[in-house]
Amino acid sequence: MKKTILTILLFIFFNSTAKAVNFEGPATQYAIVMTYLEMCETGSTDAVCLNPVTIGSGESASIDIANTSAGKAAASYGSLSKLTFGKSYSYMQVIMKRQITISGTVSDGSNTCRTDANNSDISKNVAGKTTGTPSTITLYIGDTTNGNGDNVNSVSAGDGTGTAQAVGTIDDDDQFVQFRGPLVAPVILKPGQIPTMTIAFGTSEALGYAGSSGGCAATAGETQGLYGSSPDVTITVK
Repeated sequence: MKKTILTILLFIFFNSTAKAVNFEGPATQYAIVMTYLEMCETGSTDAVCLNPVTIGSGESASIDIANTSAGKAAASYGSLSKLTFGKSYSYMQVIMKRQITISGTVSDGSNTCRTDANNSDISKNVAGKTTGTPSTITLYIGDTTNGNGDNVNSVSAGDGTGTAQAVGTIDDDDQFVQFRGPLVAPVILKPGQIPTMTIAFGTSEALGYAGSSGGCAATAGETQGLYGSSPDVTITVK
């Protein structure tokens, strides 16, 4: 049987964390790198991927989802031919690098903060600037805390062998993050019928700012500053 390469399947759906104040704004660039991709059998939940089947592994190319048209492929990664015929799969689970490349702005209603300089410390958020054109920088996904939602946790390795944090928790020194997300409809592989998957992205709230003092400052730890927030992603199987 000919192997069919599927469209990138990315579902970054973690919730806002329990910071004093959180704001989100649009990203005009949002580039990620995937390292592991699994399908989860029907019965899976945001917190649990049942009987996962690995359909993609290894580092993907850098994928700029902010500049991918709705329903178009940002990249190809994995093969549906690895699924078991007749089994129903309703969730996917992906591991990706926490470090992303991003450009954008976020406002707290009175101040607008623009991306400014790279974040070289995985354990911290980063300051922005209040004027000028947003710069393209590197940031890390999520605040390092619990309460991020059941569908996300950080992991210590990107190849599926690492130690996973409890659901909803991102550890401040983990380089990778794991997400689980539902498909629009379950996938059941049948002989001679390989489904096609399409994806639509939205990055109108993909840059996050945590803090309570306003402006674009960053403080020690991750109590304040810019971080990578959550794009909207819809996965459809036909």
